[in-house]
Amino acid sequence: MKLFKIAVSTPVVVGLVTGVVIGVMAILIISGRTASSSERVVAYEEVVESQVVVESTIEQPLEPSELEVAPQEYDGPQFAQSMPIETKEIWLSWMQNNRDDAPAFLSDRWQLAHDFVRSNELKRPEDLRAFLLSPREYFVRSQNKGLEYADTWLPIGYGATITDPDVVAMMTSTLNINPGDKVLEIGTGSGYQSSILCYLTNKVYTIEIIKPLFAETDNLLQGLEKSNPAYGAIKRKLGDGYYGWEEYAPFDKIIVTCAVDHIPPPLLKQLSPGGIMVLPLGPPGRQYIMEVKKEVDLDGSIVLSRRDVYNGMRVSFIPFRNEAGASYSTSEPVEKPPIPAALSARQPAASSDADRED
Repeated sequence: MKLFKIAVSTPVVVGLVTGVVIGVMAILIISGRTASSSERVVAYEEVVESQVVVESTIEQPLEPSELEVAPQEYDGPQFAQSMPIETKEIWLSWMQNNRDDAPAFLSDRWQLAHDFVRSNELKRPEDLRAFLLSPREYFVRSQNKGLEYADTWLPIGYGATITDPDVVAMMTSTLNINPGDKVLEIGTGSGYQSSILCYLTNKVYTIEIIKPLFAETDNLLQGLEKSNPAYGAIKRKLGDGYYGWEEYAPFDKIIVTCAVDHIPPPLLKQLSPGGIMVLPLGPPGRQYIMEVKKEVDLDGSIVLSRRDVYNGMRVSFIPFRNEAGASYSTSEPVEKPPIPAALSARQPAASSDADRED
């Protein structure tokens, strides 16, 4: 085979190389422009699409929950669940390390709570924990210091009283409150019942009609909130509890701490289907703690079931009054119960406060 040599002059080589380079550069420039143009088109389409989304959003206003993030609430029920209650010693140690409660009252609180467990007035561990976290010593007024954990009602002024702790325990257990339940309390009174409720659910609403008592208890709860952050979940209102709190209705549970001889229709209306109301029902001075369950039939009719939680034991609460001070009950008042033995020796004048409100 013969090999042929082609002689190529230098100027020709340079010309060929230059042509190739120019061609490559032209291709790159054209590609670049095409890519750039394509990217700009995509970006434009995205902008147009985003404008459509914005316009669509404007046509359908956002819900309040989408516009703002609500501050995270302190979780009282979760804190209560973290408290060990296996033995008194373990509980005392935990309380001293995690709470600011006065140590002098802790043993009395433990003893009283377990008395109510044995009497079946505190039925669930959740109710026991809530009771153990509620410092009754702060809610008993100064004139009755020394009786903080006596199992009796005590006067708190303004014609009202703090309810016997065993009745508070029984009414609380009867409500069977679960975390997330919306609970309405009628008759804030001393604030003690609310202090228990807020360790069972973060949704506690309470109404008090006596203005100076409302102010006193409101200040008390605010002062205790630093050491008891769960109290921040208690929504408080000065007003007539007979009409409930329609703004926040319906309620899963309603507790009434003043006596009436009928179930207030507005409260029954604001009770959710499947809900429970606990109240002292009967004429003044002769009431029974009643559990009322509300169900709604398929035809829309309301069905109520009632149960006397103490099986016939009478109790006595202050009357359910309107803003003018008149009782909502139509029954004739009966005689008041005797003054508790714990008070008779110390406060013979306390007979005017012989009825109860928490």
